[in-house]
Amino acid sequence: MEFFEYAEVATTQEEIRGKVGIDSLPMFCEDIEAVDVAEELGRVIYFRHWGRFHIRQETVLGGVRFSVPDCPNALAWTVTTGYPPHPEKIVLHATINRTEHSPDFLGATKSLLAAFKAGLEENFSGKGAKQPVPQPIRIPCL
Repeated sequence: MEFFEYAEVATTQEEIRGKVGIDSLPMFCEDIEAVDVAEELGRVIYFRHWGRFHIRQETVLGGVRFSVPDCPNALAWTVTTGYPPHPEKIVLHATINRTEHSPDFLGATKSLLAAFKAGLEENFSGKGAKQPVPQPIRIPCL
């Protein structure tokens, strides 16, 4: 299944890559409560709806992609700009590996993207934009 949101933000892929990262996810999305140290599968993330999972980030054309390798639904989402369907906005695109799911899960996934959209619009606007809180350097223990 696919989910989309479009943030009313004019930016570049470089700015997305510079601002939107694993450490700054809680700043951009209230549905992400916290990010913690790295483990074998990736950094640890705490979702408001789903609890504790791992998250990985990679650079993609137009911005960044986040994936949740231990999610039974293979949740992944991208934050991009410069390409269809709205090259002038930030496009949030999430996928799961199911063709159907429970209304609760679908609602939580839509809520995640809507909260992310709101956070992007607030933090990329320049007016009162929050700055990421510096994080201590963490060395993963693999």
